[in-house]
Amino acid sequence: MTRGSLRRGVRALLARSPRLEAIAVAARRGSLPRDAPSGTVPLRPLRPPPVDEDNHPEALALAPFCVGKGIDVGCGHRKVTPDCIGVDLLAAGELGEHGVVSGQRSVADLQASGDDLHMFVDGELDFVVSRHNLEHYVDVVRTLQEWARVTRVGGIVAMIVPDERAGDTIFLDPTHKHSFTPESLARLVSLVGGLEVVETRVVTRRWSFMLVARKVESGAR
Repeated sequence: MTRGSLRRGVRALLARSPRLEAIAVAARRGSLPRDAPSGTVPLRPLRPPPVDEDNHPEALALAPFCVGKGIDVGCGHRKVTPDCIGVDLLAAGELGEHGVVSGQRSVADLQASGDDLHMFVDGELDFVVSRHNLEHYVDVVRTLQEWARVTRVGGIVAMIVPDERAGDTIFLDPTHKHSFTPESLARLVSLVGGLEVVETRVVTRRWSFMLVARKVESGAR
């Protein structure tokens, strides 16, 4: 098959599917995955569940792991516990633009990206927690490695992410880059090295799940 005939075949396929064509156009413009084309809609739409912000189930699920010195990565406008060191791309007081932080002021103690925690030395922290943060990184492996690096042996890395089993989570926020199920995230964490998966469980039904991992000695797994 020549290159020309291949192009014609692809164009014919796209012409039969307006949705595919819209995605292809957006990809050529470099607007995916941040900006989905106007004709693209989730096949399994999700609606954020109503929650009591003062007793948020995701914060309550992570709070028991926040013992000692640790960070809340992507804390946004609400840290898991007051004693967490809040880390966020937005400096304290800046307004969020997307998702649940839209119009909310950051309460971060440190302005930084969660995949570059150079301000912490190896093994400095007792815990790293995050809510709806991992799915925003292009390189999730690097991010998990960085979280493992700053955590002491025996320390905890616990994260809550949208549950892809419930719907198309990539559409919840224009800055989402990845989607996860408990099984896929557990495999990823296990492959990264330095972390041992302790548990995965649903936190908010048809919305989110939590994965808890423990930092282990290199080669101990």
